[in-house]
Amino acid sequence: MGAGSGLEPGRAGGSLLCGWPSGCRDGPSMRNDRAVDRETPTRLVSSRTGGLSVGEREGILTTAGGPALRVLHVGKFYPPARGGMERMLQVLAEDEHRAVDTEVLVANVRPRTTREVCGNVPVTRVASFGSVGTVGVCPTFPLWLRRLAGDVVVLHEPNPLAFASYLLARPRGKLVVWFHSQLILHRWYYFMYQPLARLALRRAERVIVSSPALAAQAPELQAIRGKCEVIPFGIDPSPWTPTGAVRQQADELRRRHGTPLVLFIGRMVPYKGVDVLLRALVGLTGTTLLVGRGPLLEEMRALAGELGLADRVVFVEELDDAQMAAAYHACDVFVLPSVGTNETFGIVQLEAMACGKPVVSTQLPTGVPWVNRHGESGLVVPPGDVAALHDALDRLLGDRALRTRLGEQGRRRVLSEFTVERMVGRTVALYQEVAGPPGARTGKPRREPAAKRLLDALLAGTGLLLSSPLWLLFALAIKLDDGGPVFYAQDRVGRDGRRFKSRKFRSMVPDADRRFGPLQAAHVDPRVTRVGRILRGTALDELPQLWNIFVGDMSFVGPRALMPQEIERSATGEPVPIEEIEGYEARHQVRPGLTGIAQVYADRDIPRRQKFKYDVLYIRKQSFGLDLRLIALSFWITFRGKWEHRGGRKF
Repeated sequence: MGAGSGLEPGRAGGSLLCGWPSGCRDGPSMRNDRAVDRETPTRLVSSRTGGLSVGEREGILTTAGGPALRVLHVGKFYPPARGGMERMLQVLAEDEHRAVDTEVLVANVRPRTTREVCGNVPVTRVASFGSVGTVGVCPTFPLWLRRLAGDVVVLHEPNPLAFASYLLARPRGKLVVWFHSQLILHRWYYFMYQPLARLALRRAERVIVSSPALAAQAPELQAIRGKCEVIPFGIDPSPWTPTGAVRQQADELRRRHGTPLVLFIGRMVPYKGVDVLLRALVGLTGTTLLVGRGPLLEEMRALAGELGLADRVVFVEELDDAQMAAAYHACDVFVLPSVGTNETFGIVQLEAMACGKPVVSTQLPTGVPWVNRHGESGLVVPPGDVAALHDALDRLLGDRALRTRLGEQGRRRVLSEFTVERMVGRTVALYQEVAGPPGARTGKPRREPAAKRLLDALLAGTGLLLSSPLWLLFALAIKLDDGGPVFYAQDRVGRDGRRFKSRKFRSMVPDADRRFGPLQAAHVDPRVTRVGRILRGTALDELPQLWNIFVGDMSFVGPRALMPQEIERSATGEPVPIEEIEGYEARHQVRPGLTGIAQVYADRDIPRRQKFKYDVLYIRKQSFGLDLRLIALSFWITFRGKWEHRGGRKF
């Protein structure tokens, strides 16, 4: 901290010194303790005791008489950990909790798992054994994710641990991704994680972004733009309404440092553009407060000295809530000089605007200039342009009337567009839309044996590696046979009725679906090619489905995944939609599989209604031992090449 700043470096809430935020308490039976309401000290967290407005309540309250909607938020860390994602995660969890049953799952910073209640929200911090960059190494995270998953699972991205765990665990409940920012590809672990992130984003029912600009320019979102929902971040403006004590502190700051006063709040990292700001300050009058820590702190101190700004730039590493509010109200202009797209929104802009202060920010292709509108709430300049930033600051510092007008308009914009109530009302409404009516929700999740998913991932991964030489051979044979495509892709219906893309080596003539329709396979099938008969007899046409198993769409054992709108012929020859056959919906309680009781023990050509009885029997009898038995028998049938002539066994 700069000498004589008049600001004491503090923690946001003194309880942070002991490692946990106030309002958090350990306890194994957290859901029974929710009558106790404790406030947390972290700023941005609402301390309101009143309810939502009538309009907000109508938008988010659960259906009368139905079960509470259960929402699991999965993040990197949780306060007292500092960061924009962590702050927003806490705001969402605590404010949504008044309308839905929220819970939080994050990594711990210590090698033990703790469960506690923070601000009336259950928080599970999973044991971490080191980290890769900022990502915790938590081996049991997938198990906790599957255990705690509710009707809706909200993954806060970017978060390699959460996405990898989701793909491994494949928990029940609809997936919503809150896309906070783009991947930082210059970090090797994010680069390797990018394909998994894209896969998980495709599986999401909805992807929430904080601004239209982020949805438009993030490469990860371009293929799924139809799923994106813009819900801006919101703040509680009440902490930024000046009290007598805050005004007194603000006046003291202005007396100590003089006027005009420029304020920056943020981490000392490259994308924040603090070096650009320091160069832009050369030739300006007044004092600038730079609040924040980071790896570039000492480098920025040295740069300020080199530029002759040491007596006019004050570095403050950290402020508590009251000091932060005082700094906002003391300043004449707030500046956010970011130069990188990592700055996707700029919540600090909202805080400054809530205090009635004009903002100078940069024209990034993100939500930053969308929040701070040029000429309405502040001024916007090209990123990295020292001269433009200098001129914008000089203009505002020299025009009090302009500062007042922009500050008042900015505050009105926050109150109308960027409040917590508005944000939470829209998120909960989205969760309810995704989860469906109470009668359609999952209720208590049906537990899938942990060993089953682990076995699926290990066997599928091994199978993909070992079978890779065969793929070229099969592709060549299919091409030489009829010249058609190698793979056949088809929509299938999986667990909870979700659709996914299933791929096989093509064993039928091209355009078989268009020419013959979605019919049940039979022993004598005119659609099957010469190579296809060999592949189907050994079930090797299904090798590409190992990828579906590896990522969690399917399992090795389970009911067969069927096409939507598949039909069967009745005894009289009439077409019957499979949705009308008893047992069809029950099959969606578990993951579909490559093999099952029906595949091993039943004749190939029995009607669907009989196969569905085998599927329902598997659901009732499901166990890890049964899966091993069915897998072993399936390998034996494959080895003998008898898949086209099986049946007649007793279960």
